[in-house]
Amino acid sequence: MSEAARPHVRLLAALVAATFAFDVVAAWIALAAERGHAHAFGTYWDALFWTTTQLLTVSSQLQNPTSGIAHGLDIVLELWSISVVTTVAGSWAAFFHHRRHSAAR
Repeated sequence: MSEAARPHVRLLAALVAATFAFDVVAAWIALAAERGHAHAFGTYWDALFWTTTQLLTVSSQLQNPTSGIAHGLDIVLELWSISVVTTVAGSWAAFFHHRRHSAAR
């Protein structure tokens, strides 16, 4: 791996690790927030499936939770996803832009 690519790979690895941790914690929050509500998750794995789906898609066909906390969590999950994708895209665009202009000199 080139020296120039290392920071971008480190950024990607850090974002993957942070997203995984965020997903695990968000599932616990969703599970706790939905207890006693109409759309209560049956298990932690149901909640984890929902949070992971929300992170991977901006809008899914899954039934949305009904608690205010889960609604807020849904918004945070979607903002996190958009931020991660744009950060990674911008990082790699900067890498390739720099590489292209360095080769032209």
